[in-house]
Amino acid sequence: MAFYRQVGSVPLKRHTQHRRPDGGLYSEELMGEEGFSSDSSLLYHRGIPSALVDARPWELPDQTLTANTPLVPRHLKLHDLFPGEETMSSQERRAVDPVTGRRLVLGNADVRISYAVSSLTSPYYRNATGDECVYVERGTATVETVFGAL
Repeated sequence: MAFYRQVGSVPLKRHTQHRRPDGGLYSEELMGEEGFSSDSSLLYHRGIPSALVDARPWELPDQTLTANTPLVPRHLKLHDLFPGEETMSSQERRAVDPVTGRRLVLGNADVRISYAVSSLTSPYYRNATGDECVYVERGTATVETVFGAL
């Protein structure tokens, strides 16, 4: 059975014209992992969600994984894990944004866990390849999504 949650202005019926106050149309987007056959969210946007303003290449840092065989417990002291960073000041370490400053810590074919120390914002980034979980150890952060600010 479908569960509906409404936030903001939505039309009385789904998949119909939904006008903005200025008379223009909101763009509709159906977001889900399995299309029409599973749970999904119907989102209305002021602009076209698929329209790109800019796209730039970004080279990922080394993503090489080392086998953990035999499987043994590990205690990862992430603050001290990456060589060379101990000579950097805390201000230099935070001079990277949380996207390009990520360092791969653990991973396998299904998931990758990265670590970043940052106090900068990372505007205009969109992950189009998978789910992300963001953990803030200290301080505050706002993740802006199509569902609103988290």
